[in-house]
Amino acid sequence: MLVDGGSAVNIMPKSTMNDLEITVDDLSKSPMVIQGFSLESQCAFGMIRLKLTMGDLSTSSIFHVIDPKTSCKLLL
Repeated sequence: MLVDGGSAVNIMPKSTMNDLEITVDDLSKSPMVIQGFSLESQCAFGMIRLKLTMGDLSTSSIFHVIDPKTSCKLLL
């Protein structure tokens, strides 16, 4: 997981979605177009709210699913 304080949205790569056995039918529609570091734009497949637990902290966040070229599993 990469925590980027400058990121405007939380990103989940499609590979992580598949690893978590989340299907496209589980996603809510997202009109979001994400522009990456390489200035390429991608339409999100959809978005999903996930519960996150880090140590004693539990919260939930919305993630937009795209198919980026990245090695991280989640971008917060």
